[in-house]
Amino acid sequence: MIHHLPRRTLLRGAGALMALPFLEIMTPKKAVAQTTKPQRFVAFFYPNGTDPGQFEPKAGPLVPGQLPPCLVDLEGFAAERIWPAQGSVLSEVTVVTGTDHSGVSTDIHIPSMALSAHKGIKNNYTPSAPTLDQYLADSLRGETPFRNLALSATPSTDIAQGNISFKANGQVETVIRNPRQLFSNLFGMKAVDAAGGTHARRRASVLDLVKADAERLKLKLGRADQARLDQYFQSVTELEAQLGSGSGACQVPNEPEMGGDWHQKSKLFIDLAVLALSCDLTRVVSLQYSDSWGVTYSGYSLGEGIEGVGDWSDHFISHKLDDTDRATDLDGLNRSEAMRIANARVIATSRFKVRRFAYLVNALGSVTTENGTLLDETLALYASENGDGDSHARTRMPVMIAGHAGGFVTGRSVDAKGKNTGSLHASIIRRFGLDVSSYGDPAGSPIEGL
Repeated sequence: MIHHLPRRTLLRGAGALMALPFLEIMTPKKAVAQTTKPQRFVAFFYPNGTDPGQFEPKAGPLVPGQLPPCLVDLEGFAAERIWPAQGSVLSEVTVVTGTDHSGVSTDIHIPSMALSAHKGIKNNYTPSAPTLDQYLADSLRGETPFRNLALSATPSTDIAQGNISFKANGQVETVIRNPRQLFSNLFGMKAVDAAGGTHARRRASVLDLVKADAERLKLKLGRADQARLDQYFQSVTELEAQLGSGSGACQVPNEPEMGGDWHQKSKLFIDLAVLALSCDLTRVVSLQYSDSWGVTYSGYSLGEGIEGVGDWSDHFISHKLDDTDRATDLDGLNRSEAMRIANARVIATSRFKVRRFAYLVNALGSVTTENGTLLDETLALYASENGDGDSHARTRMPVMIAGHAGGFVTGRSVDAKGKNTGSLHASIIRRFGLDVSSYGDPAGSPIEGL
């Protein structure tokens, strides 16, 4: 006998509503044979651009061992501090070169324009139309409880620096800046223990309380659904431990003047976002790794000897030699030697940024779904506010797209030939089955081959 289970199941032992992953038994009987394959979009923003000459591969297949210096870690990398070792994602990524963002973002270091293909209104930093994530959210949402998630690891609430997701008429999307808040929003449990341990004890024991209900539920499920439910509870258990007050892994630090630990918060945001996608709580996520100013690499060994990045901010490293905001320890060196070192440092930080995107790609690829993996149902976009971080040029933007939603083909480099951001976004929008011949202001038509 086949039982039908409502999507929102009240787990009585918890006394709270916990969103379950999509199970076959949740599908209405009439719709079992007509299930629509879900599609998802993730935007990943990291500031300060790159060195385009060291980032851009030639058009065609991405060939192992023949990548430009900034992209070599697409072939895999070793563990570093909180980030585990990762295998190659070379076959899962497409690099898009030559995109022109200068007609959209007319000022330097404006993260708020990074996901926009429309010029600003009344100023240079508020998009005049919804950003790409917002444009896609209504079409992709389905029956998920969260239309989209806007996440930012920077504490800055400045409209230009602390936001990348905008609704119509320049309205800023509500941003979650604390992983504990995100966990609480997603799973209905308090993440901040302000009552001397009461909420922490509840949070630590919630899975024990629902165990009996989960075991009874499993008796009604097929093997595939049982495996999904087990995987779901295992993921939640791991994140409960990671975010619990005893572990200290997600304690929000006292923010110094230039910001906090973006790396730690961004990793937690990625892990939670992937879990939210796998549970079908949302299908659209935007993640801002940092604002343009604050992220540093203290504690990370990026570069060796004098080429090491040290404690300099990503912003200072990006400007090499001649800007006021630069790493001044190179000032006393011969200019050619100083430039060699400055170039090496930009490659080191650019590689770090690529590794963080690769971590997201691997995380999406590690989750099994009815259609393969989350990565098969997703397009994940890597974006920045500048192209060349040194000159502030907003041409030759560093763009990577991963995933296979809409039959997207990866493992290659596509030359946009100077087409604008509207063209890039039009190409992505079409992959989600939305018919657009042009998009943006200034408008652009889809990029050939993308």
